Amino acid sequence: MTGVSSARVLVYDLDVPALRRWMQDHGQPDYRARQVYTWLYRRFALSFEAMTDLPVSLRQALSQELLLPGCQIFAERHGQDTHKLLLEYEDGSQVECVSIATEGLPTFCLSTQVGCAMGCAFCASTLQGCERNLTTGEILAQATSLAARHGRPGNVVFMGMGEPLLNLGNVEAAVRRLTDPQAFGLSPRRISIPTVGIVPQIRRLGEMNLGVNLAISLNSTRDDQRRELMPGAARWNLRELLAAAADFSRLTGGQPVTFAYVLLRGVNDFPADAERLVNMLRPLRHHLNLIPFNPVEHALLQPPAEKHVQEFARRLRRGGLNVSIRRSKGTDIEAACGQLRRRAGKAKEPPRRAAVQVKSGCRARNRT
Repeated sequence: MTGVSSARVLVYDLDVPALRRWMQDHGQPDYRARQVYTWLYRRFALSFEAMTDLPVSLRQALSQELLLPGCQIFAERHGQDTHKLLLEYEDGSQVECVSIATEGLPTFCLSTQVGCAMGCAFCASTLQGCERNLTTGEILAQATSLAARHGRPGNVVFMGMGEPLLNLGNVEAAVRRLTDPQAFGLSPRRISIPTVGIVPQIRRLGEMNLGVNLAISLNSTRDDQRRELMPGAARWNLRELLAAAADFSRLTGGQPVTFAYVLLRGVNDFPADAERLVNMLRPLRHHLNLIPFNPVEHALLQPPAEKHVQEFARRLRRGGLNVSIRRSKGTDIEAACGQLRRRAGKAKEPPRRAAVQVKSGCRARNRT
């Protein structure tokens, strides 16, 4: 999959050396590249016209040859502590990004693909499949679009649409821009990259040693059930996944791995599931996020009762696990990834769907 096709290049796809080459080709001094870079990533300008310390002729040349911001807001939703944008790129592709109010600076949730091919039963992003990867610039355009409205982020999570490890090259380049002291200047520890469990790419990410957090979507303690819930991760069993997680920690100097476990009523929330989780994760450097399911359209799954969530967490803590219960924010604005695109965007309704029974207690899920 490739990025957009356009006569003009998206400016966020150019790093400082590339900007310098552009300036040299247009008879401009090198320092102009750093000026543009500052406007893009420190002042979050969304037009070249706003870069008032550049000559008018240069601003005109930039506008004629480079795209900024390269996307427009197709729809948006404001919630109590969230602001969600549905952005449309030059080729008509649409993705979602969210600013989440947290203590201090906001957290930005960014997409890495247009849609998703992983087929997870509890996610709206996957209902239309994956159209293409986003370029580095298209990923960064989400961050700057949010920053222009909310200021610099305190954290960035690539937990929007798509499987980040299937677009790892562009995600890596985006991370390097986000952590550049002359750009966003984020600490790598403030950035999280999630995955359904693409085992070879987990090891590759560890070898890159970017310093970012790895978050693995676990969601089941049994291979057969996990294949039903997360068919995109079915190629690798749990033993292989946990071995890759251990390798990531080893390659990054003992860095813990975060595991996410979406709690589904009557599916993966039994005492036996808690016991297996303890046995699986206790040997690893880990943190476990329990996430009560955020219901989405076309999914017949349901979250457990609050009392049941607390009891499940208590069992895990008694077993020696590091556990947090992570509350979904933005349910009032459909902030779960993929929901706004389906509701307000151009995403097509899925074709005729059938309810597929998930083994051992799952109510049902809808699949194409």
